[in-house]
Amino acid sequence: MEWDLSDLYAGPQDPRLEADLEEALRLTETLSPEALGQPEEAEALFRRYELALEKAYKPLNYASLYFATRTQDPEAKALLDRVRNRYTEVRNRLVPLEVALRKLPEAAFQALLEGPELADLRHFLLRQRAYAPHTLSEREEELLNLKGLVGRSAWSQFYTEYTGRFRFQVGGRELTEMEVRALRRDPDPAVRREAHRELYGKLMAEAPTLASVFNAVYLDYLQDLRLRGYRHPLEPVALRDEVEVRDIEALLEATREHYPLVEAYYRWKARRLGLPQVPSQDLLAPLRREKPKVPFEEARELVLTAFRRFSPRVEAIAREFFGRRWLDVYPRPGKRGGAFCSGGLPSTHPYILLNHTDDLDAAHTLAHELGHGVHFYLARKQRLLNFGASTPLAETASVFAEILLDDLLMERLSVEEKALLLAERVEDAINTLFRQVMYTFFERRSLEARREAALSPEAFHGLWQEEQAALYGDAVAWTELDRAAWAGIPHFVHYRFYTYSYALGYLVVLALYGRYREEGEAFVPKYLEVLEAGESSSPKEILARAGVELGSEAFFRYGFGVIRSWLEALP
Repeated sequence: MEWDLSDLYAGPQDPRLEADLEEALRLTETLSPEALGQPEEAEALFRRYELALEKAYKPLNYASLYFATRTQDPEAKALLDRVRNRYTEVRNRLVPLEVALRKLPEAAFQALLEGPELADLRHFLLRQRAYAPHTLSEREEELLNLKGLVGRSAWSQFYTEYTGRFRFQVGGRELTEMEVRALRRDPDPAVRREAHRELYGKLMAEAPTLASVFNAVYLDYLQDLRLRGYRHPLEPVALRDEVEVRDIEALLEATREHYPLVEAYYRWKARRLGLPQVPSQDLLAPLRREKPKVPFEEARELVLTAFRRFSPRVEAIAREFFGRRWLDVYPRPGKRGGAFCSGGLPSTHPYILLNHTDDLDAAHTLAHELGHGVHFYLARKQRLLNFGASTPLAETASVFAEILLDDLLMERLSVEEKALLLAERVEDAINTLFRQVMYTFFERRSLEARREAALSPEAFHGLWQEEQAALYGDAVAWTELDRAAWAGIPHFVHYRFYTYSYALGYLVVLALYGRYREEGEAFVPKYLEVLEAGESSSPKEILARAGVELGSEAFFRYGFGVIRSWLEALP
């Protein structure tokens, strides 16, 4: 199944695409900051502001999705470049209004907050105000937007295009990156070793080029920190996510304190494999004798059944993705690797990209991305300025969906198979929580080192090796090629410190799932309310409605306690 993007535009030449960009530019001419002085006028102003954003973002959304399945197509690349430039032009024209809002005199700002016309934008207004100390002049903001086109955005696109051309030879077949990564879970040790050698050998060979990309995006971020007056590299992230730097630090340290759980699990896995240590080639080795085959249609029915048992409404939403072809399912040459859900706009709908490999891992990925899709679908009840999912809640529905799938599978398995699925659940916790924190430590250390000078591939290799050793202890035996794994993690290029959010989101899910286990069906409306809230309130306020206190001692204690209980239940 390939996705149908015609709900956005009929094709790259659709005249509506250009018309929307022109309309966005026209709307920016009607946005006078002077209207901020009157709440009645400000409400209409923000409606036009939202419409300008929508008219500009819809073409960008389409161009990004079109490019994602055609990364080697010159037409797709040209379209994305052109639309991205126009989108940046629109964003630059919105700068005067945004700067004026952030720097509005206190009395005038309070009048906006208290005006009933803007009651549903209170949270948006407060978020904008929080950026005031780091907002520059109109001209400087415009220049930074332009810098982004030849800075982080350009490097991000280059990384996607460059790595999208990687091909790997395994068993006499030419494979994409996602296909070779899937073979690291193959039941045959010889296949795993060949896939490992091909994947990490390629990353090791390409490390000089990819290190240059990392150095460029790190320098871009460091320049932004300096220009905007941030005192801590995590400060922009904390501001974006509506948490404190100390909350992120608490998460990182609490997770590091529980690193021994990871080493304990891999010592258990080594015993199951009959080895003193787990070879890195076998890090993802399945514990089953035969790798379960899960064709896409079977994965679809499993996920829909799991959703239906939780909520028929959730299942009905998920079914729309299949019936209306909002998914692109299988890997093919030129298609970007990985999987993602593009949330779209309140006036459109989400799209999901997969690289389904007909195994249980791919079924979990389907559940994960459909969880995202349901989240964005429900958040469409919000207006654009309250739409989306704040980073601490971004992985809530996705990981929750995976656990719902596991609950269904647990009921259909034998005692031995249940034990193996439980082990897979522990591995998922390691990959979603612990490894993401390890990534954050690596990113922070390499970013700090970049302040002094550009890092060589060897410097990146060394930092990565140290962080892996801290996480896994002596339970894993690494190869020389493993030192280059950092180069194949796109999050380090596309975002800054995003990986910590997977860890936080995982603990949020465990807390919400705990509530579900305690309350049963009575919890479902509370959960759906969390998803529907979008960004209309802070993450802490949204979760509090479901009985979860984000970042509290009890929050961490419960989450890590659940993981420990899974580990202790292994035979």
